[in-house]
Amino acid sequence: MSQRPSTVASLRALPHPTRWLLFGIGLARVASFMIWPFIAVAMNKRFGTPITEIGAQLALGALISIALSPLSGLLGDRFNSRNLMLFGCALCASCYLLMGLLPGQTSYFVAIIGMALSQSILEPLLRMLLSDTAVDDAQRTFLFHIRYYVVNCAAATGPLIGLWFANHQSDGVFAIAVCVYAVLTLTILNAARAQLRNPHLTKTASPPLREIFRAILGSKLFLSIIVANFFLVLVYAQIDEPLTFYLLQLSVDDINHIIAMMSFTNAAVVLVVHLFLMSWLIALADKTAYLMALGCLMVAHAIIALNTGAWWAGWLSAVVFATFAEIIVMPLFGTLIDRLAPPGMRGSFIGISMLAGLGSALAPLLGAVVIAHFGGAVLFWGLALACIPIGLLGYRVLRVGQPEVVPATSTV
Repeated sequence: MSQRPSTVASLRALPHPTRWLLFGIGLARVASFMIWPFIAVAMNKRFGTPITEIGAQLALGALISIALSPLSGLLGDRFNSRNLMLFGCALCASCYLLMGLLPGQTSYFVAIIGMALSQSILEPLLRMLLSDTAVDDAQRTFLFHIRYYVVNCAAATGPLIGLWFANHQSDGVFAIAVCVYAVLTLTILNAARAQLRNPHLTKTASPPLREIFRAILGSKLFLSIIVANFFLVLVYAQIDEPLTFYLLQLSVDDINHIIAMMSFTNAAVVLVVHLFLMSWLIALADKTAYLMALGCLMVAHAIIALNTGAWWAGWLSAVVFATFAEIIVMPLFGTLIDRLAPPGMRGSFIGISMLAGLGSALAPLLGAVVIAHFGGAVLFWGLALACIPIGLLGYRVLRVGQPEVVPATSTV
C-alpha cells in the first residue's frame, strides 16, 4: 500500500479555484459563528423573547432549510447552479442587513426564515461545486475532511470575535457578515469559471429525473444512512441551542463568555485532534467509527446531566467528548454520500441526504419543551440513554453495507 501524502502536500495539490472556494466558505462560516451562537441570548435578553418561542423559530428555520435542500440539489444538477448560489448569497447578505438596520423580534424572525432559505440553496450546492472541482476520487475524499477542518477553524475564531459584539450589543457584526458574503460570491464565480475552462472540472450531465429517483429509492444503504444520521444529528444538536436554553434556565453567570468558550473548545479540539488523526480516520471502518462516536456522545450528555452545579469545567468537558464524536462521524457521512452518488447525481444525493438534518431542526423545539417542563437534567439523561439504541442501529446499517464501501475507502 502506497504511503499517503501529507495534509499540507494534499492541500497544495488542490486546484487554485478549490482553495479560493474553501477560503470563501471559511470566511462565511466565521461570520456565521460570530452571530448565531449568541442569537438565542440576544433575543431573550434584548427583546424578552421566551426560550420556547426562540426554539420554535429556530426549529422552523431549520425545517425550511432542510426541506428545501433536496429541491436545491435537484435543480443544481439540472440547471445553472452558479446563479442559484449567487441568489443564495444575496439573500443571506440581505438578512444580515435587515438584522443590523432594523433590530427587533419581527426582523430577527424574518431573517431566520430568510437565512433558512438561503442555506437550503448554498449548503448542498457549495458541497457539489467543491466536489466537482476535485480532479479525482482521492482528492474528493480529502476535500470533505479539509472542508470540515476549515469550518472548525471558523468555529474557533468566530465566537471569540462575536463575543465582543454580543457583550456590547453592537449591530456592526452584521455589516461584517454582508462584506463576507460578497467575498464568497467572488469565490463562487471564480470556481464556476474554472469549471467551464478546465476539462478535468467538467461536470457530468445529469440524467432524467426519473432515473435520479430510481437510483435514490433503489439504494437501501443510502436510505438507511439517512435514517441513522437523522437520529445521530437529533442527539448531537442538543449540544447547541438546547444547551444554551439550559444555561439560561440555570441563570449561569457570564453566559456569553461560557458560550464562546464552548465553541472555542469544540473548534480547538477539532483543529488539534483532527489534523493528526485525519489519515487514521479516513481508513477507519465505517461501523466502528459510528459506534465510537455514539459512545463519546453518550458520555458528553451524561456529563451535562450531572453538572447541575453549573461548574464551567463540566460544560467544557462535555464539549470535548461531543467533539470527539463529531470528529469521528461528521466527515464520514459526507464521504459516504459522495461515494454512493452515481455520475451526474451528486447534487441530488447530497440534497436528499440533508433530510437527515431534520434532527437538528427538531432539536431546539424538543430541547426547549423538555427543559421548560421537566428540566435540563431529564433531557440530557434521556439523550445519554438514547445513544445506546441509536449506536446499535447505525452499527447494523453500516455493517450490512460495509462490503459496498470498503473498496472505495482502500483506494484513498
